Amino acid sequence: MTRPLPLVALALLAAIASSAAVATVAYASFTSTGTATGGAISTRNLVAPGSLTATPSGHDVAVSWTAGSNGNGYKLLAVANGTSSNCSAASFANLTTTAALAYTDTGRYTPQGTYECYQVETTYNTWNSVSGNPTAAAQLGFVAAGVAITNGGVAGKLDTGDTIVVTYNQAVNTATGPASTDNVCTDTGTNTIVLGSTGAGTTCATSPATLGTITGTTVSKKSRYAATWTWNAAHTTLTVTIGANTAGSAANITGAGTFNPTTTATGMLSTSGAFHNCDTNTGGANCLPTPAGGF
Repeated sequence: MTRPLPLVALALLAAIASSAAVATVAYASFTSTGTATGGAISTRNLVAPGSLTATPSGHDVAVSWTAGSNGNGYKLLAVANGTSSNCSAASFANLTTTAALAYTDTGRYTPQGTYECYQVETTYNTWNSVSGNPTAAAQLGFVAAGVAITNGGVAGKLDTGDTIVVTYNQAVNTATGPASTDNVCTDTGTNTIVLGSTGAGTTCATSPATLGTITGTTVSKKSRYAATWTWNAAHTTLTVTIGANTAGSAANITGAGTFNPTTTATGMLSTSGAFHNCDTNTGGANCLPTPAGGF
């Protein structure tokens, strides 16, 4: 016959059973890529925007991005990045928050020719996407971003068939650029190539120049050539094609030189805001590109 357990034993068994129930743990799975603050945990998977663009417009920068997901807004960050358009190592700071997919960074244009890096994150209240956040760089102000020279005649000489392509960081009001009758000339006294001269003969006045000048090369002869001036559809690229020789003879050109945009205040104005192209590196600007290629 089984003897009943003493009351003390029954109490002990009950305590053990109660402890086992308390020790049972419930596990939860979290998939959030957001950053928690104040001890809170988000179960939202905040997906970063898919792309980001930053486009100079007059003295502003128009920033836009494609939608992320699972958030209720966006945080835009920015930082000055000097003369580099590579934003991979940039240390961003908060610029603004918005529920929209675009933002105009007004008055962002100095130092002209330098770069501003942008980054955008998807947000939900105090959380933000922590991976895949896109970046983009904008070259500030209104500047000649680059110049490319291609030989189309005799190598080493400025002559018929050569091309000079000037690319701007935003659209140009072409009516403020060189006229169809403007030409190209060389000056041995100052070792200057004038792009957009209104003169004639072998006397080449270095100012005014309706497009700009190339200095820092060695120019062997005085010469003048007709030229054609062709804009691309976006009005951001101007191709200068050297035409027939009208005075002097083909000059030997040595050295890379520097492109100096026109200093005429009413010349080469931006389509947005009618701002004159930056024509100096004063104040840390980056406005005088070194031409690539050669004659």
